[in-house]
Amino acid sequence: MKKSLKNTLVCALALLMPLGCTAAPASAAESLPAASVSSEAVQSAVPDAAVSDRDASGGYDVSAAVALSPDGDLTVRSAGTYILSGNYEGIIVVEAGGEDKVQLVLENATITNENGPAFYVRSADKVFLTAAEGTVNVISDGADYSLAEEDTTLDAAVFSRADLTVNGSGRLTINGNCKHAVVSKDDLVVTAKDLVVNAQNVGLNGKDSVTLSGAAVSITAGSDGVRAENDTDAGKGFVSVTDSTLTIVSGKDGIQAETVFAAENADISITSGGGSSAHSGSTGESFKGIKAGDDITISGGSYRIDSLDDAIHTDASILIGDGAFTLLSPDDGIHADEKVTISGGTLNITANEGIEGSYILISGGDITIAASGDGINAAHKSSALTPTVEITGGSVSVTMGAGDTDGIDSNGNIIISGGTISINGPSAFDYDGSASFTGGTIYINGQQVSAIPNQMMGRGQGGFGGQGGFGGRGGFGGQGGFDGQGGFGGQGGFDGQGGFGGGRGGVRP
Repeated sequence: MKKSLKNTLVCALALLMPLGCTAAPASAAESLPAASVSSEAVQSAVPDAAVSDRDASGGYDVSAAVALSPDGDLTVRSAGTYILSGNYEGIIVVEAGGEDKVQLVLENATITNENGPAFYVRSADKVFLTAAEGTVNVISDGADYSLAEEDTTLDAAVFSRADLTVNGSGRLTINGNCKHAVVSKDDLVVTAKDLVVNAQNVGLNGKDSVTLSGAAVSITAGSDGVRAENDTDAGKGFVSVTDSTLTIVSGKDGIQAETVFAAENADISITSGGGSSAHSGSTGESFKGIKAGDDITISGGSYRIDSLDDAIHTDASILIGDGAFTLLSPDDGIHADEKVTISGGTLNITANEGIEGSYILISGGDITIAASGDGINAAHKSSALTPTVEITGGSVSVTMGAGDTDGIDSNGNIIISGGTISINGPSAFDYDGSASFTGGTIYINGQQVSAIPNQMMGRGQGGFGGQGGFGGRGGFGGQGGFDGQGGFGGQGGFDGQGGFGGGRGGVRP
């Protein structure tokens, strides 16, 4: 609950007025249509995330391949397919032409470079790093690099200045012992079926983008699990996860997209920053589960996020069309500076605030929120939107902790025209603007109601008539209400022990 001094004075006067449901003027809220989040919506969010047949297959022509013997440092200078098998000590460099496609096939290969990256793509059109079916492969860099002056920017076990695809059905483990595990300065595509990534810092880093399609990836990272950084070029800086299984344990953000994050039928499990029960000893760091600078679009799949910061966070808007979500956070379960749209799915959220945004539209889905703060909060996050919570369908169940908490809190308006809403806690609704209730069903602490109350502020434990009543413990002026212990209603509310002016405390001690 966020209140200004002006609002506090208004609330004090409102004690003398009846509470109830007020019809919202047509201009009071920007009522938004329910958005259906489909496969097409996900694809349109990241149109450059297409995966080619060669990306996906991991296949290669053995008869045309060249075997590279383990003779120390190796350099590939032309297009083609190259097979690595056995133990390699040193660096493998690709320095091919700008139109050349190079495929490096690992067949039970172990590549280790104690003095720098194990793989370095200096130039090529595109490189495919393929783990052959039925093989086990390991790539590792050293804990300290000793590099030529022109190569001092290299900072990953697998470092590419060209587009990079990691694919194949064999097992591949990549260990970033110095800093990052995989870095592409262009687009990074992962379709590998058994990829294990360990990194001191970032696990998978694609400057322009990271696309996972049909992949199975496990990441343990000291910093971010997956990161895309480009915020200057149109259509870049995104992370896309489709038909993939992704498990991340990260010291900081699980997934960080500088622009867009999109997921379709993904199975994603993230523990970031040590999880929701950990304690951060630093400031200014980010420990979010999924974070994007622009929109987040999710259609189908399973998402389990246990984060020290917001579980799902964007500076723009979030669209959720389907999927099963289990979100744990000591901050926000779902946070968008602009709009949150939920049209389907099953969401179980345990957080300080369950869902926060400027405009929150729920048209479907089954949402269960356990909040230590507000369950759903529409706040002033965007100057372009009037804070509004609009519910047109679905099922919403909110349970809050004691204290200054609200089930649904809007710094502007509340619009309910459908769905089933159940709120359990000291204050069901709080709004600064208008409320409209034209359809649906609302239960407050187990009792069905026919209007949206505006609890506003000043109630203690027990709301209207519970312990503390309107003035309760703390009331208007802290413990003791206006002047004495017991506040406006004393212990027992308007008519209970303490009454309006009697009992312990009254209006004057």
